[in-house]
Amino acid sequence: MTDPENPDWQPLSRRHISTREQALLEGVPDHLVRPLKTWLAKYLADHPKLTERVALQTRIALDTPDSEQLVEAASANDLSVLLDVVDVVLHLDKGLWWELDVAGPEPTMEAGMAEWIPDFSWPKGSKAAAVERLDEMLMDAGSAFEVDWLQRCLRRRVDATVASAAEQAMSKDAGTHLRAAWAATYGRHPDPAKAYDEAIRAAEAAAIPIVLPKGTRETLGKVHAHLRDAGDKWELAIDGTNDGSVAPLTEMIGLLWKGHVARHAGSPAFRPQRQDEAQMAVHLAATLVHWFSTGAIRPRRRSQA
Repeated sequence: MTDPENPDWQPLSRRHISTREQALLEGVPDHLVRPLKTWLAKYLADHPKLTERVALQTRIALDTPDSEQLVEAASANDLSVLLDVVDVVLHLDKGLWWELDVAGPEPTMEAGMAEWIPDFSWPKGSKAAAVERLDEMLMDAGSAFEVDWLQRCLRRRVDATVASAAEQAMSKDAGTHLRAAWAATYGRHPDPAKAYDEAIRAAEAAAIPIVLPKGTRETLGKVHAHLRDAGDKWELAIDGTNDGSVAPLTEMIGLLWKGHVARHAGSPAFRPQRQDEAQMAVHLAATLVHWFSTGAIRPRRRSQA
């Protein structure tokens, strides 16, 4: 049965357009201005303390902590500031945090009646329900941004399957660094250097305890050197045609480590990391974290005679 909420569905006039041509929209396009302003004003209504904190963090001067005044001031010169305001609202609202982390959604009475009816939903009138509506609004408008429910902020929209895989990796011990790398890559204000730094740290946190557990000052570079020189002691879960050789893994780690050109300021190879490098590094690190934390990379078992 087709899911009517499928985000891949397109109106008739756009169904023939390839995914590559369906570019997501940066900033706040005209058709999103009114809905976004209405959502913000309603969400912040009767919350003067939160409104004032948001105004302070976004450097917007207000005569009084009024939500409508904040919305109008934010959109006066640059409409994209509205997205910054939304981003800060999601990050500062402790009431939303409580609903997401403690209270949680409620079972739906209609659960099981149809495939498209969810088993759980946010209570009507809750902040989480309002944020869910915001997420739908951004998706319907073709915005390049969506709600990051884990980090409680906005992030750049990525493929749902890729995002889900990354979120699973973030639940591992290296998840703190991976979450920071993800936020620095896909947040409202990307920071490629920080994203790459955190991607390296995430891979190190996952790999070092497995490959070099007795070391005290190990790096991803040393993990790479060990696997390159002593690869016959290790194997991958996939045997393939090369008997589980870790050569592909070694190449991946080498790519991530050697591509970190911004780690040594002053060296001949130093230059700022690019955004496309950071994106690739974060997803590569997520794969490495998953492999190391699930036993896909392990000491080679003795061959059976």
